[in-house]
Amino acid sequence: MTADSKKEKIAEIRAEVLKRVRPTAEEKTKLESVRKGIIDDIVRIADAQGQCDILPLSVGSAERNTWLHGNHDIDVFISYPEDIPEDEFFQRSRMILTEMAKTGDTWEDRHSEHPYIHIQKEGFEVDLVPCFRVKSGAEIKSAVDRTPFHCAFIKENINGLENDVLILKQFMKGIGVYGSEVRTGGFSGYLTEILTIYYGGFEGVLEHASNWKYGVVIDLADHQSLEHDNPLVVVDPTDPKRNVAAALSLTKFALFIDRARAFLKNPNLEYFTPKEYLPMTADGFERTMAARGTELIGISFQTPDKAEDTLYPQLFRMEKSLEELLARNEFTVVNTFSWSEDDKESIVFVELLNTVLPPLQKRVGPPVWNENNAESFCKKYKNNPATFSFAIENERYVAEVPRKYKTAEYLIEDMIFKEAALGRHIRDSMKNGYNVLREKEIAEIQNEEFWKFMNEKLTAQISP
Repeated sequence: MTADSKKEKIAEIRAEVLKRVRPTAEEKTKLESVRKGIIDDIVRIADAQGQCDILPLSVGSAERNTWLHGNHDIDVFISYPEDIPEDEFFQRSRMILTEMAKTGDTWEDRHSEHPYIHIQKEGFEVDLVPCFRVKSGAEIKSAVDRTPFHCAFIKENINGLENDVLILKQFMKGIGVYGSEVRTGGFSGYLTEILTIYYGGFEGVLEHASNWKYGVVIDLADHQSLEHDNPLVVVDPTDPKRNVAAALSLTKFALFIDRARAFLKNPNLEYFTPKEYLPMTADGFERTMAARGTELIGISFQTPDKAEDTLYPQLFRMEKSLEELLARNEFTVVNTFSWSEDDKESIVFVELLNTVLPPLQKRVGPPVWNENNAESFCKKYKNNPATFSFAIENERYVAEVPRKYKTAEYLIEDMIFKEAALGRHIRDSMKNGYNVLREKEIAEIQNEEFWKFMNEKLTAQISP
């Protein structure tokens, strides 16, 4: 394909993608109506409570005109004077949020350290977040205080690139790297907007990203203030101490580079459509595992009642800890991954080359000239009735002894509370009960979304 034909192809793709992702006039009108109603409700409730110093702020992609068709999200911040005491801030914000919850069709409390509720209203997903009305992003009192500055910066600097942001967001969605939540580890909307502004559009982002290497730095406001060991460092134009790309995982960073390079070589509309996985059948699961020749173990427990961004770091930490525990005991782990369903079940999986080891374990001791350690090793294993053999190999003592943990299941059940790094919420849940699942029990799970997830985990390939 010639350079000119590639340009023509990309132009055709751009036009087609925009048809799909640009919100309709009807959507925009509906969003504006719902958003206005929410802000009016906040003002009405605040006035009735005597909270006349609050100021509702519309933020997020809807405010910046960079939201995608069908993505009905509204973000409204309730800003308070920055000089009010923190306990008063919490008390007063909860008063408004309690009443605002009643205006939604449904609602849920999503706060962790900060007050925050989510409501559904007339088909829209609405986040209501109190914040402090600080003077600049560098003077924030809570993490959310910088968001209004993000919104203002993008609106001032987008300069007609809104369509390019939409196209880039859809490209990222299509290849599976969009979303900064911990579960995804991808690109946030704000990061996508900054990249578009910095590189001058969709094609500019992909052209430069195809040549990125680990540690690339983007400093749109020329703060020259940030050094981080991250795959991508994007200095926040509104807060010079913050890396906008801090949540981006190395895997998603590398995947974006690969897909940007591939698209520029062979532009294709397929990149803009997320791959959908059919549910794997029980028979398909058994055939897949037989073909892989590995063994899968799952640790299942009641999902803690916590927001995803609180839960998933604990799940990932548990994965890593289990892998290390198994490796210390000579089990070879191929993969780890986690599945979680709100209010129901979470499962942490480890895939192993095998789950059974022979009764014999070889313990390699110190060099013979390391007298103190050698004496201790000899005392433990030499002339021990349980020791199969005791010898010197090269310069070291070697003992062949009975293995304590011959199966991975026994190791997990015996040591999971002693040596595995369980987050507080997962530990509390598991104390109320957990199960170690083998492939037979896994195959009996009745959940369509779970089997879509398993199909992706066990069969996914980068395409196109």
